[in-house]
Amino acid sequence: MARIDQILKHVDLSQKGIEVAPYFNPTLRKSDGNDILVLDVFDTDRLRQNAAADAFIPPSRRAEIEDVDLVGDASHIGDLVRGANLEGQIGFIISSHNFEHLPNPILFLQGAYAALKPGGMLSMAVPDCRACFDYFRMPTRLVDWLAAFHEDRKQPSPEIIFDGAVMGAWYIAQGKTHTGCNIKHDNPDGFVPHQALEAAYDVYKRDKAQPGAYRDAHCSVFFPESLELLLTDLRKLGLIGFDIVEVSQTRGLEFYVHLRKPDDAASLPEADAAFYARRRALLRRVVENMGAAPYAKRRWPAKLASKVRKLRKRLVA
Repeated sequence: MARIDQILKHVDLSQKGIEVAPYFNPTLRKSDGNDILVLDVFDTDRLRQNAAADAFIPPSRRAEIEDVDLVGDASHIGDLVRGANLEGQIGFIISSHNFEHLPNPILFLQGAYAALKPGGMLSMAVPDCRACFDYFRMPTRLVDWLAAFHEDRKQPSPEIIFDGAVMGAWYIAQGKTHTGCNIKHDNPDGFVPHQALEAAYDVYKRDKAQPGAYRDAHCSVFFPESLELLLTDLRKLGLIGFDIVEVSQTRGLEFYVHLRKPDDAASLPEADAAFYARRRALLRRVVENMGAAPYAKRRWPAKLASKVRKLRKRLVA
């Protein structure tokens, strides 16, 4: 299945939708007849100015920047949609590699829920930390999201900036530098950690003493099972109301998350015994799939085949 189909597989395109921060790479174009609103922290003119100043964005791609309809921080999508008098009228929200940047993910999820009509979908493509430059970073914990929510965090914390600087990595393959790899085929030994511990600590101390301007970062780090656990726990705590339709396995360096606003908001909650049994199984899957585990699982058949070949040679000899 093509990437765009993975993102849109549960989406009803006859509905009015929102795409979050597509920049010059929209999933759905207005010119194709899609009833789509674009949300971005910058207005259209600013986006085009930014693209024109970026030598890595060719003019042909700059022309693909869509007009922005909702200007503001995606974490406040609920307020933006409410201000446009569209609360509860949106059929779907799509997002590609934006969710992980949000300083306050719970606030975004709550706002997206409020924006959607019953049965509406939130579908997101997000990077797998095991296959991108977050390779050496620890997965985000529930307590991290709770802290960001209750502190009403507006930008990445000094701790997140520091962690990204000292635990971030590049992927080096055949002498070329990449931001990530294909989890199905590549060798994770190609990840090389940054070497900026002292400099990053100096920045951290300055940020703690006097917070500076907004700096972009991956505020959340996850893989399919760990993100599913976060969403499962948030639903149990009553902090989000979404049903988890699907959290896909990783393709390349990303996976896809599909959440639905229930048609019946008054549906019965899951019994504790069933919830904690399901959560226990999910926790085991999280532990089993952390770090380099998916690469190791792939290597075992190759190692076994190699040993069988060597044994056959010895028997023939």
